Amino acid sequence: MIYLKWKLTDGTSGAGPEALIVQAGGTAAPSWAVDAAGYRIGYASDDADLRGGPWQVTEVTPEGALAFCQALYPDAEVLPDGTISSPPPPDDV
Repeated sequence: MIYLKWKLTDGTSGAGPEALIVQAGGTAAPSWAVDAAGYRIGYASDDADLRGGPWQVTEVTPEGALAFCQALYPDAEVLPDGTISSPPPPDDV
């Protein structure tokens, strides 16, 4: 697994490069972590082709991905499957 950082198409929402990566023969999935500028952390298979396309996709280290997520949720940690834990759902009131 590799960690990726990309900017969403419409500010803090919108599409990412997942479909393009799948078309190029890899697999990709977004994480929950999106910052106020619209950058998101995602995951991809080691064989993901990140060349071409309209996306500015940057490969980040596991430590960089975790630091990004911890800036949004300080208790985030890398789980055994390599994904990063998300905040718990809000309490129902």
